[in-house]
Amino acid sequence: MRNLVVGVDGARSSLRALDWAASAAGPGGRLHAVSAVSPPTELAVVPAPSEGTSYLELLQHELETVWLEGVRDRTATLTALATRGAASDALAAEALSYRADAIVVGAHVPPRGVPKTIGSTTRHLLASATCPLVVVPDGFTGELGDEGPIIVGIGHGEATDAAVCWAARLADERGLSVGLVRATGEAPVFQVDGLLDLLARYIDPSMRLQWTSEDLADFAEDVQSMTQHDVSIDTAAAHGSPGGGLVDASSVASLLVIGRHRSMITGHPHATKPLRHALTHARCPVVVIPASTDPEN
Repeated sequence: MRNLVVGVDGARSSLRALDWAASAAGPGGRLHAVSAVSPPTELAVVPAPSEGTSYLELLQHELETVWLEGVRDRTATLTALATRGAASDALAAEALSYRADAIVVGAHVPPRGVPKTIGSTTRHLLASATCPLVVVPDGFTGELGDEGPIIVGIGHGEATDAAVCWAARLADERGLSVGLVRATGEAPVFQVDGLLDLLARYIDPSMRLQWTSEDLADFAEDVQSMTQHDVSIDTAAAHGSPGGGLVDASSVASLLVIGRHRSMITGHPHATKPLRHALTHARCPVVVIPASTDPEN
């Protein structure tokens, strides 16, 4: 998390994301700010008063002299790029070019009275980004490490393993603790014991919570050897929906880390319901980890 690509468009949410990214990268870090404009939007903008000056040039100037002013002296390297095209494509391309540790964007802010949704840039990055994606909620003022542990939403499969490995490495680097959270919800506690799980629901609902707690405790023991990082790990199991459990945990976390699963039908990256709920309601930045990410890079 020392080499970050940040989406900046001048909106309050993007500037908050930029501020968070500067604190996460630190004085020795690298920030690459990217601002993209689509050709239709560029054509719709009133022509620049200075003859021969394009809107893209004005955008580059605004990015460099205004939007980046608050982080200019906070990192070792700060670069800026205004480009044409979709913001998601530009961010994904720059992250690949710069071998970024993560892409950072601000959460979509809907008009007052409109339900929260995932913005189009975030939605496209969930499908295309090959590195972790950090979504900073609007109004969040904390910094990495000053609000609590790194919370990881625990499910099953390689997406969960990738999320835990990534979180453990970051926690080891920053001297933070890790919390593993799983809500019982409606899904089986174990991948192969669905029928027993279903029977336990009717015989003794508390057994489901007990099995979840025991499974988490075993998984926490495996994490130390799986990641080769010595970090403090706590576990928490609770009744209720996975999305609601993650949002509750986010109120005391520095980061909420969730693995990005793939669809069992298409094999493509898939934003599960708990992930979508966390991205729109979490109280701390949410990091989405692609299962293909090498946790040691």
